[in-house]
Amino acid sequence: MKYWLCLTLFVASTISYLHAQEKVNVILLGTYHFNNPGNDAAKVVERNILSEKNQLELEEITDAIIRKHKPDQIFVESALSKKKYLNYLYRLYQDNQYSRYTDTLQNNRYKRYYTEGETFQLAFRLAKKSRHQEVFPIDTMIEMRFDLLLKLVHANAELKKEYDTQIITLGKSTNKAIEQEKLKDVFLSLNEDKHLTENIGFYFWLSNKIGIQDDYFASKLVSDWYKRNLFMYANFQSQLKRSTKTVFILVGEGHAAIFKDFLRHDDHFNLIELNNAL
Repeated sequence: MKYWLCLTLFVASTISYLHAQEKVNVILLGTYHFNNPGNDAAKVVERNILSEKNQLELEEITDAIIRKHKPDQIFVESALSKKKYLNYLYRLYQDNQYSRYTDTLQNNRYKRYYTEGETFQLAFRLAKKSRHQEVFPIDTMIEMRFDLLLKLVHANAELKKEYDTQIITLGKSTNKAIEQEKLKDVFLSLNEDKHLTENIGFYFWLSNKIGIQDDYFASKLVSDWYKRNLFMYANFQSQLKRSTKTVFILVGEGHAAIFKDFLRHDDHFNLIELNNAL
């Protein structure tokens, strides 16, 4: 009885605190992966983030974010389990010693990730300019067997045609955004509600109905996708400091589509329009 009374009082006090505090402003930026690892079904075009033009625009974008809504915390799509290592790399970046690490990488895939990836190119840049001492990773991986989903798709000609059509449509939409002249416009296009709806819609319009006869295989896969995003959202919530007034969250556009929905339904946050933030 004493345990439940204490638990009830704790929950009540937590809820009271959350309702008493002001809403936290959130800048949510969904992005393509700068290093283009090719993991997604829809293949995207290359945009050299290391080019002089894109580097200049990253400077302008991060300056604009700080000038208008300087974030108190920066959250990124990196593994929560490797938080210490991520911030070791960030300290090297702060001290202008980051190349000491990247120059040692022999695997080209890893080298591209650590030199071109959005966490290092955008989030680290923004954090350093904001004089932050750390960044906050929120990712938690869940095994998702898209290979088995594709087997079911390829076994049905009608589903295969529908799948190919949707992937082509989504790929064209993403590539049209990435090919915008200005990087700012790339981000604005990727984060339009229409594009995010197309992204998340893939799971509903097609995937969810596959494999009903196989114990609802695809429905379970879609639920795992939501589960991963819920884990990420929980990682974000659990690292939020009481003093924080504004946060910046940098995730892939697929995660942003779901996070935007989470934030709109969470009364503790105020979602800042990206056009305003940039």
